[in-house]
Amino acid sequence: MRNIIFILLFALSFINAAAQKSTNNTHPEDYYLNTWDKNLNSLLKNDSNSIINHVVFNNNNLLAISDFHYEKYTSNIKSEIELNYDIRVGEILNDYINNGSNTAKILAYSNYLGVYFEKELEDNELPKELKYLPFALSAMNNMAISKTGAAGLWQLNYSAARKEGLYIDSYVDDRKNIHKATKAAISEIKHLHKLYNDWNLALAAYSCGASNVNKSIRRANNQMNYDSIYLLLPEFGRDIIPSLTASIILHNYADSLGICNNKIDFEIAIDTLEISKRLHFVQLNEVIGISIDTLHFLNPEYKHDIIPAVSELYTLLIPKGYLAAFNKYEDSIYSYKDSVLFDISKPVILPPASKSRHYAKYEPEQVPDGSVRINYTIKSGDNLGYISEWFDVKVRQIEDWNNIYDPRRIRAGKTLKIYVDKDKESYYKKLETMSFAEKQKREGKTVAEKEKKKVEPLGKDWFYHTVKSGESPYIIAKKYNGVSPEDILRWNNIKNARSIQIGQKLKIKKK
Repeated sequence: MRNIIFILLFALSFINAAAQKSTNNTHPEDYYLNTWDKNLNSLLKNDSNSIINHVVFNNNNLLAISDFHYEKYTSNIKSEIELNYDIRVGEILNDYINNGSNTAKILAYSNYLGVYFEKELEDNELPKELKYLPFALSAMNNMAISKTGAAGLWQLNYSAARKEGLYIDSYVDDRKNIHKATKAAISEIKHLHKLYNDWNLALAAYSCGASNVNKSIRRANNQMNYDSIYLLLPEFGRDIIPSLTASIILHNYADSLGICNNKIDFEIAIDTLEISKRLHFVQLNEVIGISIDTLHFLNPEYKHDIIPAVSELYTLLIPKGYLAAFNKYEDSIYSYKDSVLFDISKPVILPPASKSRHYAKYEPEQVPDGSVRINYTIKSGDNLGYISEWFDVKVRQIEDWNNIYDPRRIRAGKTLKIYVDKDKESYYKKLETMSFAEKQKREGKTVAEKEKKKVEPLGKDWFYHTVKSGESPYIIAKKYNGVSPEDILRWNNIKNARSIQIGQKLKIKKK
């Protein structure tokens, strides 16, 4: 599934599901979705349930909305970025509408941050429509991490973030700091636009990487056109333009699309602290009572609830009203449970009667006694979840043994160090030469084989057209009198016009 749509559906579909799981049993993504949703509601100044209670969507409205309406909305929007409606845009809009209550909630947060985004864009003389990009990329989930390791509202990849001066290590990820990430993303987009002098290509390069865009342009006979290279771009980021288009339409026509969006004040009065010593969110919570969820919401860049201030100052945002307490009890805060929270040589043991929440604590995984190291070369299609199951270890262990900070950035060909039970060394070594299906079978799981598609014989009134580089249903239809793009899609049972592939054979009816 494409990265951009993956993040959208992930955020929309599981926000409520995540809240039903216990913290002990959830994955980090579920926990942070839960935190995001809880904060979004609890930090509202007005009615904390106003969005949920007042979102009313009539499914009959969706049936009444057609491609004609979407296309009309697109043509009515004045934008420096070229906007075109196609079926893919409609599919994304339908996803938003079908998740109306969650979409309204995310839309409210997007409109709030959009004021800040627009000012930064204006200062850099960039189109204001780019303020809708975070909504399209991450569904305003600041903890979102794509399959390629891009992170934060702006889905900055590691290399772009580092080039723009953001700090990323095992404790801190500045891509999740909204202000730092916004400035970095705008700087990167501005640079890419100067390179391509075309907004669609610049955004494609932002999402897929400039090297992938350049390679796709060469494969498309040097056509400097987004539509011409769309099918040649990697699937994980090629939908950047339709996603942005759908986001822009949604923000401008939310009421017409049945998304009832209340005007809510998200403003949180804050104070800024400069931290010079190691500090854990638990210390602030249990000494002066600042909510850990609030600290997460205001300081999402601290990955393990730890501010690793040793030789330099770090910034921390806290709600108004706690500054005096922090100054008064500063020494007590820093010393509170410091031997437990920061001693990584032994596990954390809380008193049986403790009601402390299960906080995130960074403890490097140690090599188990009686284990032996083996090497495993990552294959195409592998991820840390699969690998951990095959070797009967935890994902966290693999990350720490191999210094992996972004688990979704692992690549085929990379060698991993894995420590396994010495008595089973030969059992695990066999995994290196086994196929994906064989490894899954050993876990009791089957992998369905892909069926080979056969080209069916056609009657005398039909013929096949073989899709060539740069062709779309619209371009193909122009080659045959009396044939429309809709005819081609209907005859071939194609729902997504952008899903056609080079070399694919399409049925065409003779006119």
